[in-house]
Amino acid sequence: MPQRNKFWAGGFLYNPQTNSVFLHQRDDKTKINPCKWAFFGGLNEGDKTPLETFQREMCEELGIIIPAQKIKPLTDYLNEELQTYRYVFFAESDVEKADIHLTEGADCSWIPLQNVFTYDLTEKTRRDLKTFLHARKK
Repeated sequence: MPQRNKFWAGGFLYNPQTNSVFLHQRDDKTKINPCKWAFFGGLNEGDKTPLETFQREMCEELGIIIPAQKIKPLTDYLNEELQTYRYVFFAESDVEKADIHLTEGADCSWIPLQNVFTYDLTEKTRRDLKTFLHARKK
């Protein structure tokens, strides 16, 4: 039975001018999905909401502060493998990679959506990006 008080929240930046998403490549030291490209994110702490958790993770992992009103929910569902809920968000941004201070992972990059599925993405990242593309077509 999943625990509702424990969840993962994360996501990505999206630049509509370049039609690109900002993702990070996990390092080879992580137990889950080493070296794969993924969203930024992590588990909640205390009584923080999914949105607050996403904001915290973006600040911790990239050194950027995203106001709540700029964050858009994409999807949420039960991650059956980990028995935790997964909340995915995105925020439109044109921040330069040079202005990012990556604190986790091997690399990060703006990736054009037309090329993103050629990258070695995590299963959930691939699934959620397909949801993003489908939602944009509506």
